[in-house]
Amino acid sequence: MKRNILTLILICIIGTAAFAQNIIEPELQEFMNQNNDEKISVNIIFKSQLDVKELRTNSNNYLDKETKRQAVIKEFKEFSEASQQEVVSFIKSQESKGAVTDMVCHWLSNSITCTTTKDVIEALSKRDDILLIGLNAERKVILGDNKSTSQRDDKMEITSNVLQVNADKVWDLGYTGEGVLVAILDSGVDYEQVDLADHLWDGGVEFPKHGYNFADNNNDPMDGTGHGTHCSGIICGDGSSGTRTGVAPDATLMCVKIINSTGNTDAGKIVSGMEFAVEHGADVLSMSVGIASSSTSEREMLREACVKTLEAGVIAAVAAGNDGNSLNKNPIPNNVRVPGSCPAPWIHPDQQENSGATSCVVSVGAVDKNDKPAAFSSQGPVTWQETSYADYPYDPGIGLIRPDVCAPGVDIISLGNNSEDYVKMNGTSQATPCVAGIMSLMLSKNPELTPEQISMILETTAVKLEEKKNNKTGSGRVDALAAINAIDMGDIIFKELTFTDKNNNNKINVGEEIELDITFENISDDSFDNVKAVLKCTNDLVNITNGNVEINNIAANQIFNINEFSFIAGNDIKDQTTLFFDIEFYKDDNVISTTRFSVVTFDKDLLFSEVIVKNDDNNNGILEAGETADLGVVINNRGREIALNVNGILTSNDNNITINKSEAEFGSIAPNSSVTAYYNVTLSNNVSDNSDITFNLEIKDKYNFTKAFNINYINTCDIIYNLKDDFGDGWGGAKIIANYNDGSESDSYTITKGKSETFTKTLNTGVEVSLEWKKSYADAECKYSINYDNGVEIFSGSGSQSGTFFSWTQNCSTQDMIIETCEGVKNFNVNVGSNSVNLSWEAPEKEGVINYEIYRETTLIATTEELSYVDNNLISGSYTYSVRPVYESCNGNTSSEDIAICVGVAENIIPDVTIYPNPSKGIFTIKHDNIESITLYNVVGAKIFEANIDDREYVISDLESGIYFVNIKTNEGSVIKKIVKY
Repeated sequence: MKRNILTLILICIIGTAAFAQNIIEPELQEFMNQNNDEKISVNIIFKSQLDVKELRTNSNNYLDKETKRQAVIKEFKEFSEASQQEVVSFIKSQESKGAVTDMVCHWLSNSITCTTTKDVIEALSKRDDILLIGLNAERKVILGDNKSTSQRDDKMEITSNVLQVNADKVWDLGYTGEGVLVAILDSGVDYEQVDLADHLWDGGVEFPKHGYNFADNNNDPMDGTGHGTHCSGIICGDGSSGTRTGVAPDATLMCVKIINSTGNTDAGKIVSGMEFAVEHGADVLSMSVGIASSSTSEREMLREACVKTLEAGVIAAVAAGNDGNSLNKNPIPNNVRVPGSCPAPWIHPDQQENSGATSCVVSVGAVDKNDKPAAFSSQGPVTWQETSYADYPYDPGIGLIRPDVCAPGVDIISLGNNSEDYVKMNGTSQATPCVAGIMSLMLSKNPELTPEQISMILETTAVKLEEKKNNKTGSGRVDALAAINAIDMGDIIFKELTFTDKNNNNKINVGEEIELDITFENISDDSFDNVKAVLKCTNDLVNITNGNVEINNIAANQIFNINEFSFIAGNDIKDQTTLFFDIEFYKDDNVISTTRFSVVTFDKDLLFSEVIVKNDDNNNGILEAGETADLGVVINNRGREIALNVNGILTSNDNNITINKSEAEFGSIAPNSSVTAYYNVTLSNNVSDNSDITFNLEIKDKYNFTKAFNINYINTCDIIYNLKDDFGDGWGGAKIIANYNDGSESDSYTITKGKSETFTKTLNTGVEVSLEWKKSYADAECKYSINYDNGVEIFSGSGSQSGTFFSWTQNCSTQDMIIETCEGVKNFNVNVGSNSVNLSWEAPEKEGVINYEIYRETTLIATTEELSYVDNNLISGSYTYSVRPVYESCNGNTSSEDIAICVGVAENIIPDVTIYPNPSKGIFTIKHDNIESITLYNVVGAKIFEANIDDREYVISDLESGIYFVNIKTNEGSVIKKIVKY
């Protein structure tokens, strides 16, 4: 095909005001002030960068990955050469005067590294085309991982970390990494190791020793520390000397030395190594390297290099770092090292609420052999809001979740340097090449996989260690076999997805049937006849209601749709769960293509919180023997969708309790709020002070969603204090002091020595507890969590300022900590027009309302700062409208009203129209002398049927239980009546 010229737009990155005023970074300025005559190694970063979006659009014209890579690299080089031209000329003029040495022009980050004088730096800082000049400091990047030597043991055929990630099972499928080039950017490689020697990159005459040494600027990348050889063995040690240490034993290894013999490197060498690997055809980068406490210029430079690496179609496994035990020195959001802090090629759904740009980096944390997080593994989140990228804000904002995945990194056996015995090491350095090896296995199955696809598959097939992606283990521990099985194969690829849902809110709600409309493309020149498409889901709680579709013909290069697939997300699936679906295409019982897509559930998440006792006989807030009281049951909504018109029935099989009022209305429960409904009970005289009374609560909402809870009312229970110390030397005098309002003596909790302590305190329901912090020199390393004895966390944190930092009222029934919910609006009114609804309300007495949320049914339709809202252009049907105030620190209670609207029909009140029986099980009768027609609607306004005017009895036995509305047209006008089908 003809080469398309990539027309690129020059983007001038406008940094923060600090950038504009301080081109020379503070660290460099301080160094200059202290060293007047000494030459300094600096990084010069240019303002102008390529428009990556424009580049991506144009480069997509290349069908071949390698052709695309070379075209993109050419554009990078041409762009950098043009934008750096004037500065390069100036530096060369100073070079001839002896003021500059070691100039390296970087095309991957559009920056220049050189060693120069204070005067040259100050002259460059006056230029308009330079964003930053920073110190190119040599940093310690190998942390002296625990290291021990083990004898070669022929009985240990495969190392445990390889087995843990199921790599050996992938080999059985025929995928061993063959044909995939992995560049390891590290301390070099012992290229004479027999386990590596026969599958090293052939660099020809120019690079005869399989790579390059940027640490010493020569052609010999021989390992100077053993770190790089150990990591290389994890990638592709093939077992020639007895034990298979490599995840991808047939992958080809490119040796790129960027770390010197003392374990140090700098940002300039890291970028140079990346440029070498990308330019010479590496498919995967393995980077067990990272800069802690990085400067802004280092972060700018390395992220830009990672962004451009992604555009070249190359993916990188990068260590998160080993600073998890050093949170006092490198606190969040700066605990993960750069470039491991750069974003992934694929944005995980859990990141969507605070998403930003992408890069080539899959950030890797470490776990042990039992998939427990390694204490040393660095923790996210990170933020890029103080850089020119200005994305992933943190506090406020969740930041960028780091790492993406984790892999075995504790007691990892791999190759030693200089052909010594096998060596055992710990670190995210060991986890990273494991992930790089799995990437190689994936590419050996499908060489056309993009970095985004690899990233998505690794995260979505990882063994989940937490419910959601988190800042300790990411999406979970990588699983090579699951990743291989999830790879799309064949020529029929997924293009896009739309769906139809039953309540028309365009969300994937649990319990409702979702009808899919999926677009595919046959990218081959072959046609396929008599194809069967099968829909599968990786989540066992999903019910595929129609998962098989027969297709007569798929033409060559055809774009086609399948709209017959459908599924129901089970009621036990929670809000914000990512559901992964695979579609397999069969011909003659053989799979010819597989493809994967994902959707995210959007729903309420109703949880029992706690029980509140009111109006008991002695008004002490405790239900005691012989007392009658109002029992307030609190329900939290932790989801993102409002729950409408919730009611509950309370029962108990305990003979010691009498329920006097068993039904109550919770009303509507908006997201991130709590609602209390009150029942009335009497406790027997024959119970002890600490009896455990069990209740059963069943709730039901407007759409007949039901959920049951078991509730235990107990007057006394234990509080567990779990204290930890990062360094294992005690809290150094820091203390938590617990004070009580019942006159009890205060308690003091600390760690005198060691790593941890656990304390238990028995308290009665209703006691108010306030916690004080007593400071010491070691506050930053002090961690604690406070839990009920059933495991519910009350509070967790780390060292604080002196004084009271948290308080709560003891409640032994608690299963989910109550969500603080503030005052709602007053006098909520809904007026119905011909095809519109006018909502109005009065402001709450509590001040500080930011805005008001308006809901129609379960959909948030608007926010407003006014005290009214008009919803126009409605169709006939019934609706529930809700409004709630949103404050800075809390959400208000929700007010809801049900209305019915019939577009184009005057609504007159007709007192003599009656419907009976109502509720009805199967037949209802309308009583009026002159009925002209009736129309029945469901709760979302969809028409169910129109009935003959001569009928008086109407059969609804086939309808689902729930609320319906009937529009009755008579000679006197029309009226809408509600009917309940049970």
